[in-house]
Amino acid sequence: MQLQAAAEQAGGGIDGIAIDVFVDQDGEGPFDVWARFEGDAAFGLDRRFDDDRRLFGVEWGEEGWEPEVPGRPRGWTRDDLERAVLDAVAEWLAPLLPLGSREGFWRVGAPGGLTA
Repeated sequence: MQLQAAAEQAGGGIDGIAIDVFVDQDGEGPFDVWARFEGDAAFGLDRRFDDDRRLFGVEWGEEGWEPEVPGRPRGWTRDDLERAVLDAVAEWLAPLLPLGSREGFWRVGAPGGLTA
């Protein structure tokens, strides 16, 4: 993975890579998943990869959610949806993360400190 290689090339300047899950404010379903570097060299690497740090997202299109995902269940709060999306993203990404990374190098979370 390019992000892992760039982090390794930065030497001790990168402490880890955070995968941030952003659920939209109305909590209806769209979300984005971005990667960002953590550590002293993070700013330069974040700028180097810029929009390539967006891993994937769900958006409302002309015919519904793209890609198609289930709607938020009735009775769920935005926080319930954020937790469910965060857990699903962590599960989807787990097999894709590079083997041999040190413990805690990759972190999946949401703004505000919620982690998977």
